[in-house]
Amino acid sequence: MLTAVSIIALLAAIAIALTVKLPKVPAASGGSVMALAIFTQGVMVHFAGKGSPGVRVFAALTLVLWLLHGAAYLSALRFGRFRESYWNDPIGRFAIGTWVAGTSSALTAAHVNFAELHPVLLVLSIGNAGFLIFYLFAAALAAGQIAAERLHGRLHGAILLTTVSVQSVSLLLHEVFGAREYMIYRVLVLLGVMFYIAGMALLALRYSRKGWKLTEDWLDTNCIMYGAAAITGAAALQSYVFPSGLLLGIWVFALLMLLLVEGAELVRAALRIRRSGWAKGIGVYAPVQWTRLFTLGMFYFFTSQGERIFPKGDGAAAGVLHELRGWVLNGGAWGIAALLAVEVGLWVSRMAKSKNS
Repeated sequence: MLTAVSIIALLAAIAIALTVKLPKVPAASGGSVMALAIFTQGVMVHFAGKGSPGVRVFAALTLVLWLLHGAAYLSALRFGRFRESYWNDPIGRFAIGTWVAGTSSALTAAHVNFAELHPVLLVLSIGNAGFLIFYLFAAALAAGQIAAERLHGRLHGAILLTTVSVQSVSLLLHEVFGAREYMIYRVLVLLGVMFYIAGMALLALRYSRKGWKLTEDWLDTNCIMYGAAAITGAAALQSYVFPSGLLLGIWVFALLMLLLVEGAELVRAALRIRRSGWAKGIGVYAPVQWTRLFTLGMFYFFTSQGERIFPKGDGAAAGVLHELRGWVLNGGAWGIAALLAVEVGLWVSRMAKSKNS
């Protein structure tokens, strides 16, 4: 029954997208699907338990949100708005990676909670792997255009969505197919690592230059610096690509990047509040803000799944690491839940204002 309903909903969404000119959805809005999916797999499991009714409800809501976004993107393609909205800006083109990662995350959460949908999710997963190939081709073209037009000064964390997309597909395939295709997981994880190293090198060059301002040039998407590291660790953890020691190193690196990036965000927020006040400084809804919820959620997910990589024993180092993990799991769950509530509130406020105007 559930399989039939899901197929009907999917076909209905496609039919609507091909016949109705739906409102434009920013490319970065795919981050909302990513955020809700990883919230389902990490934080909701912490609160309600794996497979609980609450977790299944969130997984279903993630699928519905994914369908709505997918219909909007397909409608833009059908009615000739795709190039102008998502393609012409070479740096903005990297945001298409939120579609790949959002699809991967939504399908993974669905497969964990609705095993009866396996046939449908299997087909969609293969399609998403094909979409990943298209995205990487689009990103390669964008990189060439950025180099040719010397747009390096506009780079930001969105370029690391190449890593996020690749590793999200690795996690999806691992969930849907199991461990039988070990080599493809190794290839995907290592490819994602290469993209991460290249992207971080470009960002280091971009921010090592003088003349940039924290309030203007440091964008929300820079949170992907630690989110991409966390999802790399999670993908390698699930498929046993790297040994535990290296995975622990990735976790520590992701934690340090999180502290660095979010520390910069706190300073940036204080400067914006001083300049524009609370409401205009930080109380404004922007689709890209969902990306931060995803990156925090992914670090939380990596931490929750990574118990085996933390050293055993009574040593001081082991004790500190286990203590840190406990803080992340307990405090992080409430912090991410609070941020999700704030983001939903900002979105509702934005929708209410747009209807009244």
